[in-house]
Amino acid sequence: MNTDDTPALSIRVAAFSHLMDAYEQNYILLRQLFGDLRRLQTGDECPWNAAVQPVVTNSSRYTLDIQFTDHSILSKKQRPLRLKVRIYHDARTAELLESTQRNKCLQAAVSLCTEKQFQRNTLLKKWLSQQINTFMTE
Repeated sequence: MNTDDTPALSIRVAAFSHLMDAYEQNYILLRQLFGDLRRLQTGDECPWNAAVQPVVTNSSRYTLDIQFTDHSILSKKQRPLRLKVRIYHDARTAELLESTQRNKCLQAAVSLCTEKQFQRNTLLKKWLSQQINTFMTE
């Protein structure tokens, strides 16, 4: 048995555990915003705020894709922030989808990829929490 791999393995397991927790938290926040996610269908627009426009771009038995366009946050090119989120009904998780191909992640080092996914999904969690706070105060 090679004991040299044990610390690296435990770090990867912990990082993956934190990532899964972020996915679960994002799902819970989306449920707070939308209620029953299974009722949403492709093409549904669900505005709750004048600045944010969520649109269901794809729905199936097991997944739901929503694109959020936040006009209050502009990029350097004066374009609104766009976030694409995939919800997994069966796992009760939600993740922020990367605009680049997911295959690139598989080619990268596993721990680095997991850390980047965790950072993106932590940002999604903060953004969703801010939207809930805004929604509740209106």
